[in-house]
Amino acid sequence: MQGMTEEERAAIALVMKRLGQTMDRIGWDKRLRDLTAADVTALIEEVLEGYGAEMSRIAATAEVPF
Repeated sequence: MQGMTEEERAAIALVMKRLGQTMDRIGWDKRLRDLTAADVTALIEEVLEGYGAEMSRIAATAEVPF
């Protein structure tokens, strides 16, 4: 992503924690090519849901600039 905001960077950092928890369940010893479709789907869902949730949380606490 180009031109990310600080809020977007913060959301990504928080999503990495959620992604790590999902990888704990899947197993860190697995190579990407060895993941099942269900594993990949779980990772994608975690990223999309987590990012959306974090951006919503950040937006709810952000101060309106006017």
